[in-house]
Parts: sequence; structure tokens; C-alpha cells
Amino acid sequence: MTYYYYLASDQNLLDGNSSLEFFKTDPMAIPGFDFPVQREIYNGVEKSWQLRELHQYISNHMARYENCVIQVAHLLNSNLVELKVQEKSLIAFSKLNEPKQLLLNEGQLLTIRK
Repeated sequence: MTYYYYLASDQNLLDGNSSLEFFKTDPMAIPGFDFPVQREIYNGVEKSWQLRELHQYISNHMARYENCVIQVAHLLNSNLVELKVQEKSLIAFSKLNEPKQLLLNEGQLLTIRK
């Protein structure tokens, strides 16, 4: 069993250029997401530097577009458990001020709108 952060967007997600590895995945539908998942981060995001890197990645992605939505979820990937979102929350991109806001509990999905 491994914890993952999954990212989806209504726009194409590009590769990150940081020490946090954003792996490209074939677009997949996970119940609870509004868009196909495009990127995943193995072993989740817990440390402050990882949260800063994820925050910077999201900020860079959203800066390219006038309107954009990105969804981030923290899920357990296991052959024993179906991938699915258990809790959803929404935040405006203008209110995403702290990397700590991206620290999600297992099963939680955060939608960020610009």
C-alpha cells in the first residue's frame, strides 16, 4: 500500500521542474474527480519542502491561464482498496496562500479554482 497525491486539471498539466517528482500518468478517471488524473506523486506529500514544491507547481500551472481548475487528492493506492475520494473541499486560487493548505488527509480532494 502506498499513498499518492493525484492531480487533475481542466488544462494540460506539464512536467514539474523541481525535486518533487510529478509522474505523468495515462489519463484515468477516479471517482470524485471532475477531470481525468494526469499526474501523480508517489509516497504522498508531507514534508514542508514537498508542500512548497507542490504549491509552486500549482501556482505556475494556474498562472498560465485566465480561468483554470486543478484538483489535488491524497489517496491510498492498494489492490485491496478502490481508489475513491471520500471528502471534497473547494478554495479559490487567490486564497491559496500557504503551502500547508495542500496538506490533505487520506481520501481528501481539494479543488482550486481560478
